Amino acid sequence: MTEEEIRRFLSNLDREAAPPVTKVQFPALDAGPVGASAVKTGLSFLEDIKVDLVAELGEATIKVRDVLELKEGSVIELDRPAGDAIDLLLNNQKFARGEVLVLNEIFAIRVSAIHSPRRLPGEGKKNG
Repeated sequence: MTEEEIRRFLSNLDREAAPPVTKVQFPALDAGPVGASAVKTGLSFLEDIKVDLVAELGEATIKVRDVLELKEGSVIELDRPAGDAIDLLLNNQKFARGEVLVLNEIFAIRVSAIHSPRRLPGEGKKNG
């Protein structure tokens, strides 16, 4: 567009009347039922959701120099003794403990304890 076309366009905008503005009226909100009984949905809706499950054998803190020197056959010492229980993490949150097994030449984990879910601040408290 040329400068003259831009000026004409802008001057036409000034002349056009703005559409009338009306206030929107919303219906009143109903209080409705409150609490767990308000939603009647089964757990079947969650059954196909994928989550990350990690079995954490232990941890180690090493220097970058040592990482760069790693090669096939290198050994990294972890902070837990062999045979100690491992942590199971679900989406990066510890949720259980278990022990490592070998079943038909495949590693497996036997769950030995499941932690109580963490509660959000204020959750589970009764008002009154």
